[in-house]
Amino acid sequence: MTYTLEWRPAQEQTALAEEPFDVWRSFDGDVSTMFHRTPTGFFVRFADCGDYTIDLAEKRVICTPVPDVPDDYCENIFSNQILPLLWTYDGTPVLHASGVVIDGGAFGFLGQSGRGKSTMAAAFARAGHAFLTDDGLLLERQGEGFSVRPYLPSIRLLPDSESAVFGHPVPAEEDDGVVAKVRVPSSALLPHAADRAPLRAIYVLKEPVSDEPVFEPLTQAGAIDALLQHSFLLDSRDKGRVRSHFATMASVAEHCPMFGLDYPRDFSRLPDTIEAIASHARTIAQATTKGCLN
Repeated sequence: MTYTLEWRPAQEQTALAEEPFDVWRSFDGDVSTMFHRTPTGFFVRFADCGDYTIDLAEKRVICTPVPDVPDDYCENIFSNQILPLLWTYDGTPVLHASGVVIDGGAFGFLGQSGRGKSTMAAAFARAGHAFLTDDGLLLERQGEGFSVRPYLPSIRLLPDSESAVFGHPVPAEEDDGVVAKVRVPSSALLPHAADRAPLRAIYVLKEPVSDEPVFEPLTQAGAIDALLQHSFLLDSRDKGRVRSHFATMASVAEHCPMFGLDYPRDFSRLPDTIEAIASHARTIAQATTKGCLN
């Protein structure tokens, strides 16, 4: 499942002749990503960022960035968007989630961008619980359950999150007001898991309301819905793959406890929040006789 990334000279994005078969939209409703089929695979456009031409047979992806878009940003799209789409297409489901190891078990944090997945991964790692992934939870079936495979040994954090986790000063904003994420590599202070771990539970990060951590068990239907909303699927018109993807997500929901998690977005209370979640995670692991694996 190894795909290589190749680069083409930067150029402005021009209108495409064909209508996309699928689109992603941003929070304000604008089209952010467009999906097209090609004779050799797919063409994926990230608006104002770059175009990615996927050759399935050759296992390669060609990136044509938009001028002035940093290479690191395009590489991040490849690592955290394109590769998860391709892995799911090839049969390895990937969730839009971060993951950490607590007492030998994997616990995922699922949710929309900006809900705190990366901050959770970094804060748990800083507290001594190795992180499996910052974003892109790779699931592997094992028996009737699933395990999680480690992914990229770094975490991308907004400056305020990095400051809260590591005590660094918050840098000043750029002149254009854009706040860029900082890539923090794994280290002794930010341990990255070396091996896969059995999936024990998944927390779905909710819109913050409560002043204390609140854990709400999800029904199986609610769990499946959350998994489908926050998983990668390259071809939504491929009925066979859609059926297989739904069956996999239903199996995850059946064998793995899932909880809605509301917690205070107060950096000063982050250590207490991590302790509360870790305590809940241990209780769930102990109470579940089979966990997510036989």
